[in-house]
Amino acid sequence: MYDDFYKTDFGKFALKKEAEYIVKEVKGVVLSIGCGTGIIEREIEKRGKIKIIGLEKDNEMLKIARKRITAIKGDAAWLPFANEKFDGVIFITSLEFMDDYKKAIREAYRVLKKNGKFIAMLLNMQSIYFKERRKKGGYISKNIKHERIEEIEKEAKKYFELNNELFLCMNMKNDCKDSEKTLYVINGRKR
Repeated sequence: MYDDFYKTDFGKFALKKEAEYIVKEVKGVVLSIGCGTGIIEREIEKRGKIKIIGLEKDNEMLKIARKRITAIKGDAAWLPFANEKFDGVIFITSLEFMDDYKKAIREAYRVLKKNGKFIAMLLNMQSIYFKERRKKGGYISKNIKHERIEEIEKEAKKYFELNNELFLCMNMKNDCKDSEKTLYVINGRKR
């Protein structure tokens, strides 16, 4: 099951660090697109002054997410929200799994308020972690749709002022080589 990862030592570390990162960067009402079971989003709400609205299209994950956070069924390419509704939009290891990341980014832009925060935490495709998971098969290798992060970032630059960084060390410390950082974070603001 999806949540089993968060029972491992690295999963617990990732949950804590990802939530801390989001809380440091975003405030207000935040849309989490591709929220899965809502496990990270619940942790974010516990740690910060943030109200998360989760969006998930998988019925089984949505059922679990609704026990943790406010979550609705929907598709990232057609968000069921008014223009400029959210203070932030986040994708936590979800954008690279979506059918049409371009539409998802465009929709994120549409529902974000002026100067709203955009954060996409993507799997670092150059990391040892990703390469090991890819070889093993399983969820990542079966479901990932976009491995060219530079294309995702290029699309996001059309709408947002961006920065990027590698994040989340496999060794569960604050410092490591880039090849040991599991996430590539695109962080920006709506223009």
